[in-house]
Amino acid sequence: MSRFAVDNLQLRVETRAGVCGTDTHFVQGDQPLPQPVVLGHEGLGRIVELGEGVTTDHASNPIAVGDVVYWNPIRPCNACYDCTISEDFTACTNGTFWSPANQAEVRASYTELATLPLPYNSFYRINPSVPLDSFIAMGCALPTILQALDHLGGILSASTAVVQGAGPVGLAAIMMAKLAHASHIVSIDRVDAQLQRAKDFGAALLIDIRKPELSTREARRSYTDSVVGAQGVGLVIECSGNPAAFEEGIGMLARSGKYLLVGTWAGNRNVPFCPFEVVQKALTVVGSTFASPKHYYRAARLVEANHERFPLTQYVTHKYKLHDTEEALRAVGAGEVVKAVISP
Repeated sequence: MSRFAVDNLQLRVETRAGVCGTDTHFVQGDQPLPQPVVLGHEGLGRIVELGEGVTTDHASNPIAVGDVVYWNPIRPCNACYDCTISEDFTACTNGTFWSPANQAEVRASYTELATLPLPYNSFYRINPSVPLDSFIAMGCALPTILQALDHLGGILSASTAVVQGAGPVGLAAIMMAKLAHASHIVSIDRVDAQLQRAKDFGAALLIDIRKPELSTREARRSYTDSVVGAQGVGLVIECSGNPAAFEEGIGMLARSGKYLLVGTWAGNRNVPFCPFEVVQKALTVVGSTFASPKHYYRAARLVEANHERFPLTQYVTHKYKLHDTEEALRAVGAGEVVKAVISP
């Protein structure tokens, strides 16, 4: 069964991988990429081998060969200030997000078998009665949003939330706004399929920026304000990956509003910014990236509790074999699929 000898083996799993838009940025050269590496950071795996003495997941649930687990791709060092004091594993500079292709320890998910070494990569057993596609549909998007909302302080009930972009991260944001009982959830996008998914996930107001009457920032703000009423927009969550969304997001916020930046993961494009507007309106601007182990655990539990309430399995629209990974990345990068999954 063992293809490699790995010291301190935790477990080895057969993988099912979600395709994240971040990987398309790596492939397209938008972000520096060490070579050679195996890509893929959204993974579920069925355990085929357990390391000596490994009997539970990182939430102390018993595990056995055949169980399916969901793991955090980030390998922290667990020995630095950020890991031990700040408890922000995503800030750890001694750990790694990468899985070198020339090492036995391949933690990435674009592979037949992923190997998780002790004690670094956290993993959690998932409920076998819940469809696997429900978990992979949210991939890293739901953990990412959960950490971002922790940084922000959460979503207030009866508030108005505008979500810029209706891709995986945007849908996760809409899902959390719905669970938080936001009174108005607004989705802004330009793709019919994404806007329909946003509606399915709970967005009541859809703004298609292709429509002539909604083609300008001013028109979209006026339209939104006319619907949400005097309270205005209290929260905007940027999930589009488009730097130009920043100026619009700031402009849409009411006084004391909050702007959460999650989607602009790559690129170095500058946009106009007026600090006076932030001061005058007493705005809060928060950025967040990646997710910590606890957010993967919470994401798994949220999916288990809500997979029948939200159309998670319908969100997985395309499935590819491992040898078609390049085509999957191309299709995701071109916006031709909603959610793609790769399996051996």
